[in-house]
Amino acid sequence: MNPTDSSADHPADSPLSEADIQAYADGTLSPARAAFLRDYLVRDPAEARRVAFYGKLNEQIQRSFQSADDSSATIQGARGRSAPSARARMGKPLNVFRALRVLAMLAIALIAGSGWLAGTQVTAQALDNAAMMALAQAGAAPFSATSPTRTDPSAPNLAAIGLRLVDQRVISLGVLQRASEYVYLNRDNQPVVVLSSLALLARAEPQWSARRIGEVRLLGWTARRQRFVVAGNARTHGLMRAADVMTMR
Repeated sequence: MNPTDSSADHPADSPLSEADIQAYADGTLSPARAAFLRDYLVRDPAEARRVAFYGKLNEQIQRSFQSADDSSATIQGARGRSAPSARARMGKPLNVFRALRVLAMLAIALIAGSGWLAGTQVTAQALDNAAMMALAQAGAAPFSATSPTRTDPSAPNLAAIGLRLVDQRVISLGVLQRASEYVYLNRDNQPVVVLSSLALLARAEPQWSARRIGEVRLLGWTARRQRFVVAGNARTHGLMRAADVMTMR
């Protein structure tokens, strides 16, 4: 902003605008107009505090740019070249209101991104509940020794411990929450369910811990920014070995 950008073309006693206040904070308001604004601020303490805040913030931002410019000039001077001033690079005085708007937009974007990220997280309790339901559905499904073995590169390979994959799907646990569900059968054709979901904000707990709910045992852990749970009947062969294999990967 330069003096011609302010309200210099208006009579000194014409009604004040937001542009006048911005120009005053930037130090580019014409003297006559600035005097009129000061008289106005004397009569309105709240407005005076707001303008004073913007003025101080503007000074801090200008000093930050000046410090950076001085450092750059020192480095360039050692190389035999002079550095252009921060004001010259900017082309006009820094507008504190514009800087505030940019900072506000960045803050809003950060908050929105954080909210989206938090919304994708599946809690350990929610994953346990989903595993219990998946195990109940697997027990009611017509899986047997004749069920075809599936191959899926994303599925944990548990064939070495006698578990074969018979079903796989992605389930929805919320608006943004998804979990991968894998159903295995052991050599006794008993189901073992493995669920995994994103847990980008969760603390890593690579060692599995066991919880028992009635006849169901749940083995859960968090690793590689994912939350895992293995579910099955407490007497199912291969249940704990599946958790061991997966946590050793």
